[in-house]
Amino acid sequence: MNLPLLKEQFYRAVLPSQPQEWEVEEALEPMLELETAQQQALLSHIHAVWPVSQSLCVSYIEYGAQYISRLMGEDLAEWVRQCLSRYEQGGLRGARNYMSELDDNFYASLIGLDGAHFDQVKGRLLHFIRGVSGHEFQLAPLAHGREAWTDGETIYLPRIINYFSEPSDNELFFNFLACCQWGYVQLGALGSGLVPESDNTVGLATAELEGVFAGYGEPELARNTYHFLNFALVFQVLAAELPGLIRVVRPLLQYLVSSRRNQTAPLAEGIYYSSLLALVRSKTDILAAEGGCLQYPVTCKEIIEQLPARYQELHGRLAGGCFDDWYLFADFAGVLKLDLVEQFIRRRRSERKQLFIEQLAAAIRQHFAAKTNDQAQSESSGSPGADAGDGGRLVVSLAQGEGERGVEQVLTINNESVELPSELRELAASISNDLGAIPEGYLQAAAGVAGRAMFTSGGRQEGQSLTAGAVQVHLYDEWDFRRQGYRTNWCGLIEKEIQPVKSSFIQRTQERYRGVIRQLRRQFEMLRIEHRFVRRRRFGDDIDFDAVVEARGDQLAGRAPSDRLFVRLLRDDRDIAVMFLVDMSNSTEGWVGKAIKEALVLLTDVLEVVGDRYAIYGFSGMRRSRCELFRIKEMDEPYGAAVEQRICGISPREYTRMAPAIRHLTSQLADTDARVRLLITLTDGKPEDYDDYRGEYAIEDTRQALIEARSKGVNTFSITVDRQAHSYLSHMCGRYNSIFVDKVQQLPQRLPEIYRLMTS
Repeated sequence: MNLPLLKEQFYRAVLPSQPQEWEVEEALEPMLELETAQQQALLSHIHAVWPVSQSLCVSYIEYGAQYISRLMGEDLAEWVRQCLSRYEQGGLRGARNYMSELDDNFYASLIGLDGAHFDQVKGRLLHFIRGVSGHEFQLAPLAHGREAWTDGETIYLPRIINYFSEPSDNELFFNFLACCQWGYVQLGALGSGLVPESDNTVGLATAELEGVFAGYGEPELARNTYHFLNFALVFQVLAAELPGLIRVVRPLLQYLVSSRRNQTAPLAEGIYYSSLLALVRSKTDILAAEGGCLQYPVTCKEIIEQLPARYQELHGRLAGGCFDDWYLFADFAGVLKLDLVEQFIRRRRSERKQLFIEQLAAAIRQHFAAKTNDQAQSESSGSPGADAGDGGRLVVSLAQGEGERGVEQVLTINNESVELPSELRELAASISNDLGAIPEGYLQAAAGVAGRAMFTSGGRQEGQSLTAGAVQVHLYDEWDFRRQGYRTNWCGLIEKEIQPVKSSFIQRTQERYRGVIRQLRRQFEMLRIEHRFVRRRRFGDDIDFDAVVEARGDQLAGRAPSDRLFVRLLRDDRDIAVMFLVDMSNSTEGWVGKAIKEALVLLTDVLEVVGDRYAIYGFSGMRRSRCELFRIKEMDEPYGAAVEQRICGISPREYTRMAPAIRHLTSQLADTDARVRLLITLTDGKPEDYDDYRGEYAIEDTRQALIEARSKGVNTFSITVDRQAHSYLSHMCGRYNSIFVDKVQQLPQRLPEIYRLMTS
């Protein structure tokens, strides 16, 4: 069938739905090359898949067209049923993963070899590998294939293992694969950059290994030889460290190795087969030669030293009629992806460098803040104080020395020894183990970030400010939910002036929403004066019937009745102070940022009508040392051309670390004299920053900042346009202290209305 006929039958199958024509054409494209019978077979199940999920239906057509030649008949119906079952259990991702591997995920289950699935064992396996290794490894499934590998941070494992008839054996083999990858990392097989410096383990750097292999006539054979010797060494170490695991895995490995003998070259012998079989059969000293196989080196350095001789030996066997059979064993020995390991090492070193610079700069600032504080106290008591600086020069060094804990890194600032914070001390030790020493460039960069001007500070309370020249840095704590405590003075916030922009944006917005503005003005004019009834007055505007009933009852009971029998209508002026905190992260690029600015234009217009005091700030920043707060309108600043130009100047900046900004504005609102104090945040997504400030950690810190605000008498309310907000918003902000605006285009009209409902 051609495309028009396919579309006609597709639309008939999905009635009463009417999807977009271009979406249908794109979804049906994989079916165009199929035979008519195959097309009809796939279309016959559309009516069952489409109502469950349209995205699942698209994936069904994509994978179904790929496998239809093998799924004709009853198998197709069963495969569809299994796909729908996987969707119910694991959502769209789980169903797609199941569809992607027909043999492993579908046919293996039909013949009773469905094996162990990664998703089933991941939770237990993650605790196991972290427990035995002491490393915070992550686990992830392979996109395709069965060859496990690691980049030093994440261990990638097959989605399914079904080598053995017993499910427990397949689950156990996951443990062995993960331990092998840990062994490659721990013993330096992937390069010296992944492990602490040690004379017994470190070989070459990761980048140098590829150069070593390229120097041989057959680089692939050299790589396989290196990998084989490392696998033998890892197996030796696991046999010593985890004897129970190797004892039960050994017969499984023997079965796998034996089953692959001469698998692809029946007339030739593989060059690795006999050595591997002897390795997995040996139950005593596997370092001894057995059956004429290789003797194994005992360190990674020996592997590098013996590689030329081992290569020549195997190359001779290859010339004698053997074949390179290493690929047959890759599904349990894994593969070495040194290029990806090198990328990870470079990324980790870059992240450690940036984190070290930030933490060392913070330590330098705190050192001078403490000195200045001591000096101020000394001067107030009449005693001479410490010198806060050395002519404006800042000399920083970090070297090995004797500390309270023995030999450790000692920081010296202008010839003064300074104790390193625990986190910085651990980070410095990690960098030294990796690079041999802290590079001088790291120290100079930290000194530059800290600034060559001497910092002065006030007290050591949260919210204190450090001053460097004209820049004022406010320090705030950060909540760490994992230890249920604060990281003291962890974030530095800088208030900045937003760059004003002369534009016709304000006039265009007012013209576009002219009718809406008139309606909002009428509504807000009614809020200028707040009316409230006061009961039980001696005189008033109406009778208080409850008071009259009580007075009559007292009279009948023989008691003197009250003369407070009236209700008075009081007209009080509104006493409200509100601050708006606007997201200026890079995710507000485009129409989202435009909608936010339009909402502010409408809001300022009606707030000028009602007369409430208000301020507007924007927030963004990158990392904890550079949280930025942009002044758009201060509380007592009159609205005028300058404020309008700042609103026009609102533009996307960097990341969404909003908790420091919330804490800063809370401290200002708490000192504001008003009966109602309100902080409203307007954002398009969950809190996140360039460093590890994301996920549950960021949500819990923001939640704690909002709780602190409410404890100080500041009411909070959050407005978001994030479509994923339902998963975190009520927990972070409170069930009745937040709202999700599902259509960003409605934000300009909704924001003033939300404010009116909150303050009326």
